[in-house]
Amino acid sequence: MFYKGFTVTAVANVTTLDDGLVSEVDNPVHVRAVLVNVATHEGNILEAWIGTKRVLEIYDYVLDTQEESAADTPPFSTTKIIRLPVELNVPPGQIFKIGMRCGAAGVVLTGAYEYDEKE
Repeated sequence: MFYKGFTVTAVANVTTLDDGLVSEVDNPVHVRAVLVNVATHEGNILEAWIGTKRVLEIYDYVLDTQEESAADTPPFSTTKIIRLPVELNVPPGQIFKIGMRCGAAGVVLTGAYEYDEKE
């Protein structure tokens, strides 16, 4: 099992993706999971793509964050997701990318790909 870290500085009103995890002909990859943390909860949507196909989307409210919630704001979830299971083979020559589709507020997304190389 391997890990590759990423950081995405997402911009307001744009979908921002990282450089991704490349599946090579000699070393195709199987993405087991994505480990994620968002700087703040803004109502943005985390997305994952293989090539031009979106394979995952989830609101940032349920993702782990280091932000402290305001006392008057009820949490959307009391158990935050740190590890998103993916379990997808990335075809050789394709790239698995992660990023954020932002509304009015940008955010920083950090984490790592958890993957295996298939022989």
